[in-house]
Amino acid sequence: MPVYVAAIKGRAVVAFHADSRSGADRRVCDPLFRDDLMTLATGGLLLWDGVADVVVRPALSNEEARWRSSRAKAITQGSIDGEDDAWIAFLVPLSNPKTARRAGA
Repeated sequence: MPVYVAAIKGRAVVAFHADSRSGADRRVCDPLFRDDLMTLATGGLLLWDGVADVVVRPALSNEEARWRSSRAKAITQGSIDGEDDAWIAFLVPLSNPKTARRAGA
């Protein structure tokens, strides 16, 4: 099960599964995925400003391990079933998006 990472401004933000690189690219271009990136925050800043490039790359071993661990925990807790491979794992701590500001603001 290949795992990919979406990185913004050189920072790995989210890990997810896709069957192929083109599938990973399609997922990152999905409006719902991008909406999440523009509404979630870390460290008081929104994850994505809607302008910066979102770069897709294969996950590093530690990033893949975090995704697999997070997914396994979700399965154990009953949040998802074992067949659900749409799980995403944020690689940055999330903060309250209501108090976030756009980067550079």
